[in-house]
Amino acid sequence: MNINVRRVAEPTEVAVVRVIGDVDVGDQGVDQLRAALDELVESGARYVLIDLTDTTFVVSRGFGQMLVALARLRTRGGDLRVAGASGSVLKAAQTVGLDAILQFHRTPEEGIAGFATT
Repeated sequence: MNINVRRVAEPTEVAVVRVIGDVDVGDQGVDQLRAALDELVESGARYVLIDLTDTTFVVSRGFGQMLVALARLRTRGGDLRVAGASGSVLKAAQTVGLDAILQFHRTPEEGIAGFATT
């Protein structure tokens, strides 16, 4: 798994976490995701978009780390959203009800634009 973090300034400042590959326990994927999200929250990021366009699998602990980050961001008036999830990743998120807690967008661009309305 590989994680790339970039910041987008328009229409509002959003930290985009692009996850490439599987978020699995065996390859330390969950730990990498947690570390990236922790670093963003601790650095003061308010809006975080997790781009799962190139992600083929997410273990439940990976989704759990997203929820932990979401709670931390919301205490600061921020938010976390997910974009690009499809196939088995999207189905797993829907099966456990994450789509009722997190906002899912088809593309990263839609997700970034959505923060401007918050």
